[in-house]
Formats: sequence, C-alpha cells, structure tokens
Amino acid sequence: MRFIGEVQRGADCGCACPECAKPLVARQGSANDWHFAHEASQERPECRAGAFNMLRRLAIELLQARSQTSGLLLPPYQQRVSIAGALVNLYEDLQWHAQPMGEVQWNVRAAAHEPVARMRLDTGVELQLFVQVDDAAPPACEAGCAQAVYRCRMPPAQALRERHTAEQYLEQHGELLWGHHPDTLGQVAAARARLEARSRRIYGNWLAMADANAGAAAVATDVAPPPLFYGPGTPAEPAEVVRHACAPGHAPNVSFTFYRLSATEAWLLYLLERSGPVDWRNAAEKHYALAPYPGPFEGWAQALPDTVGVADVAAGIVRCRVFLDAVTYLSRRTLVTRSGRDPAVFAGL
Repeated sequence: MRFIGEVQRGADCGCACPECAKPLVARQGSANDWHFAHEASQERPECRAGAFNMLRRLAIELLQARSQTSGLLLPPYQQRVSIAGALVNLYEDLQWHAQPMGEVQWNVRAAAHEPVARMRLDTGVELQLFVQVDDAAPPACEAGCAQAVYRCRMPPAQALRERHTAEQYLEQHGELLWGHHPDTLGQVAAARARLEARSRRIYGNWLAMADANAGAAAVATDVAPPPLFYGPGTPAEPAEVVRHACAPGHAPNVSFTFYRLSATEAWLLYLLERSGPVDWRNAAEKHYALAPYPGPFEGWAQALPDTVGVADVAAGIVRCRVFLDAVTYLSRRTLVTRSGRDPAVFAGL
C-alpha cells in the first residue's frame, strides 16, 4: 500500500488499483484534495471504486439534465412530530411542499461528502443536494439549510457496461429523498403545541375519572372510607396511615411512581401531604415531590433541571414546579418505571 504523498505525480507513481489491477495516476494538484484515479479516468465496472465514481458522476449528469428540461421536482416533505406524555406518547405526521426557485448552482466535481448542487427554495431556505451511492454515511448539513439526497444502490456490473443500461438503472432505482428542512413555516412548533395541549387534556381527564371511580368505589363498599380531612384537629388513626421514610412528606394512602434513570440515580414521584383541614383528593391545587430512592445519593440536589423542580435540601426532596413537566422529563430518560402503594417493591429495580 502506498500513500498519495509518498509517490511521484501522475502516471510515474507506478501504482495499480488493488481491485482491478489497472494502472493508476496520482492526482497532486492545487485545486482538489490529492487522490489516486484510474488512468485516463477509465473506471471499469469490475472495479468497485471505479464503478462507484462512474455511477455517481452519471447520476449528477442526469439530475442536471432533469433540472434544465422539466425542472428538479422535489417530493413533499414529511416529518413526524412526537412527544412523550404523562400517560401516552403522541405524534402527528406533517407534510408540506417546497420547490426550487431561480438558478441551480452545480458542483459536478464535488466529493462524496459535499453537495453537488445548491438552490433556493420557495420556503425561504437554501437547499443542498447530495448524491449517495450504496450505503454511504449520511452527509452533514449546514445549519439553517435544507437537505435532499439522490440515492441509489450499486447495480450489478452488467448494468454499467453501457451508458444506456446505467441510465436506465438510475431512472428505475434512483430516489430523490428529503433529509431535512428547517421549520421556517412554524408547522413543527404548532404541531408540538397541539400535542402538548392534547397530552394535558388526556391527563386532566384521567385524573377526573380516577377521582370519580375512587368516589364511586367508596360509596359502593361497606367498609368505611378513610377520613376525608386530616391535619390539625382531625388526626388520622395510626393504623390508617403508613409512613415511608424514603418519601418524606408524602400524603396518606397515595401511589408512588418509581423512575430508574441510571445505575446510580432513581427517583420516587408522589403527592405531598397538605397541612390543615383540606380534603387532598378534591383539592384543586396539589403539590408533588421527587425523592431520591432508596435515599439521597451524591449530587441529588443538582441532578434535575430547574424546569422540573426546586431542591429542598432540608426536607430531602425536590418540589415539582408542574407535575406534567416532571413526568415528561423523567419518562423520556427512564430505564425502568413502576408504580405501587409500597415503595419497598421497587428495591433492586
């Protein structure tokens, strides 16, 4: 194996293609990156490297001809917007049209990782067009630009022996696909806002239904329901309230949700106890907390962002700002999630 900087320029390099054994020339110019090329640019179908270059060059020619005759028609842009809700994961499929306008700037000698054409779209952004053969890595797109890719798989060697068969193969198997389009029209942001509003409605309906079912079950049973009010003047019987040290300040008879975020980080999410003669099941304002499980770990007070809650170091909890925001943050990152009345069942998860 010889490197391009170790050999003489041109055909004097004395190198041959490792795949087809044909002579190579060393391109050591000042305009392009140094590279080896087949002698007289005679790529051969039996040489994979040569066939790759040949097919890519022909695809660029076809795209140029298409642009000059019928125009470079782009398919509709499609994007799925999804969010992880408190109870369900929601998504919405978007689609909009974006087409070239004005002159197309071609770079037919672009490297495989560079755009072969640039053009302005009627959506107000610049489009970078790439050509990819086989399973090439996706090209990087400049910030604020749209990206489209003309992609085709490597054909059998027979398909590259004559020009018309190669062109026919590209027409049948080549695809013009979208890679990315910035949200210049605001459709993605609007869809995400709709999904978040829908997630809040679903969760609100679920809470209302759970409270209604709990009330109906209490009426239907012969067992006396737990006291509606607790706090000063209405102490609960010790037998009716079980306290769990790993969940400081939890309300009585509540359910706990366990989130395992990593091997060293886990949290309990639960409803906090209210002070005073208030029926916490019917209270309009409910406060939730996150407690490190099974106990405080190093750095727990700084482990969650401010958007989730504020750490109360003295109490040993993170007081949630908005319940739904806390659930959304944890749901997107959790490795294990469980719910139950007794936090002890989460041990070892």
